Amino acid sequence: MKKCLLLLFLVVAAAATSNAQVDVQLNPIGILFRSIDLSAEFGVSEDFGIEGALGYDFQNYNFDDIEYRNNAVGFRAIGKYYFKPEDGTDKWNVGGYARFSTGTSSVTEDSNSGRDDDVKNTKFAVGFYTGYKWVSRKNVVFELGLGIGRNFVRTFEYEDGTEADTSDIPLLNIDIFGRLSLGYRFGGSSGGGSGNSKKKK
Repeated sequence: MKKCLLLLFLVVAAAATSNAQVDVQLNPIGILFRSIDLSAEFGVSEDFGIEGALGYDFQNYNFDDIEYRNNAVGFRAIGKYYFKPEDGTDKWNVGGYARFSTGTSSVTEDSNSGRDDDVKNTKFAVGFYTGYKWVSRKNVVFELGLGIGRNFVRTFEYEDGTEADTSDIPLLNIDIFGRLSLGYRFGGSSGGGSGNSKKKK
């Protein structure tokens, strides 16, 4: 957790001192599902942006009738193409994404399974993303989005060396994530635009 907070500070500090357009966002709704992520999107051009996000997952889940407490860190990358942007990388966008996460799951104390070994879980997914981003005149950013893809790697490895792989099982290999994020745009022109964007009439 301390490393995540340090990375958050570094990203915000770098964005604040940069002349390039950078949208830094948090996904507060993820807390409801016991996960949180921080993202930073860099405007490559007026209609294309590249986003990188770091997430921390601490939710509980049930696997093979045993309840586990997860402790995982993940990374997400999205390339976004914006249709008819007005202020540089805003409004409706589509693109592709890749997600990777790895961590350790421990059996919860109230799970009467007779098993107490940790499980290392790893996931790698690729898919499609679509979203809509609003940028206010005060550079406040709000984004609503949905990603759907496939898990090409989804493994659970026990301490005794046994392993379960669900990446080839229909439905279990589907990767889905949503976002309802809030943030701030650093750099670019005033009013939320990229460095060389012009307000369209």
